[in-house]
Amino acid sequence: MLSWLEPMSGLLVLAGGWQLASIIANNPTLVPPLQTIWAALVDLAHTDLTSDIIASLIHLAGGFGTGAALGLLLALFCARFQLVAVVIDPIAEFLRPISAIAWIPIAILLFGVGQGVPMFLIFYASLFPIFVNALDGIRRVDPTLIRAAEMLGASRRLVVTHIVLPAALPAVFAGARLSLGVGWVAMVAGELVGADTGLGYRIEYFQEFFSMEGVMATIVVVGIVGYVLDALLRLLQASLLRWSPVNGGSR
Repeated sequence: MLSWLEPMSGLLVLAGGWQLASIIANNPTLVPPLQTIWAALVDLAHTDLTSDIIASLIHLAGGFGTGAALGLLLALFCARFQLVAVVIDPIAEFLRPISAIAWIPIAILLFGVGQGVPMFLIFYASLFPIFVNALDGIRRVDPTLIRAAEMLGASRRLVVTHIVLPAALPAVFAGARLSLGVGWVAMVAGELVGADTGLGYRIEYFQEFFSMEGVMATIVVVGIVGYVLDALLRLLQASLLRWSPVNGGSR
């Protein structure tokens, strides 16, 4: 019960702070009160909310799925082949500090306005956190376990699927949660300027009509959906990592 009350208390503090700011600003156009935002949220729920959420989830699935898969694959190859690590590591360290938002102009030129821009930005943002964490987790696998499996006749594929990946799963999930978070941020940024559907596009749509209550209502939805996605990933982590001490600290 307390695990549900804790996040609710934080949200109540945030809502109270916004309502106080609205009263102090005394400008409902720029800082709309909670009741105005709620009314806009109800209106949005009866119009485009479902289609916008579905569009954003499609963008996230395409970008995050490919980014996470490639990041994990590159981590496996870098851990297995030193030559690959020598080539990939400097490239990753060069590209990793560059924000996905910096690639928006190039993404628009490459893909035009549509699904391509947010998917590309999500892919780029998601790739590096899971690559770095997975590679670190794989390199920390006890080599004694690997040698024991090889002495018992296990093939390389069996060692990877039954020893390396299970042992590295805590680090992989840590990277996946980071990737999901930054991917969700990149998705909103990409949809703001380079998409014709999605929650980010809806924020830009309301901004063009100077509807701050619509902007804030959509931002609330972005936060709720992002929280739910992270909660689902944590549930999957808890289900798959019951044996791990790390799971004892997840909530």
